[in-house]
Amino acid sequence: MTQFNKLYERVSAILLGEWDPIGIRDVPNAGDEYSSYATPIAKMIIARKSTFDLSNYLFRIEIDEMGLNGDKGRARSVAEKLKQLEECI
Repeated sequence: MTQFNKLYERVSAILLGEWDPIGIRDVPNAGDEYSSYATPIAKMIIARKSTFDLSNYLFRIEIDEMGLNGDKGRARSVAEKLKQLEECI
């Protein structure tokens, strides 16, 4: 497994376990629901984007792509966890 793949897996786990804006973490076979966001986020982490940038990206997904009201607090909290993954690269 490449370093990028490991990062991708960790990002995916955080998105499903911590972010989960549509509340599907306990739904069987929903593990890849957020996978389309994991690659861009992993690339942002590699590029050392700020917590603000990560948070804004998550928040925009909630609003623009999912049609939700968005939760800035959740997006910020998850972005902080994602930012810690820089230590893994």
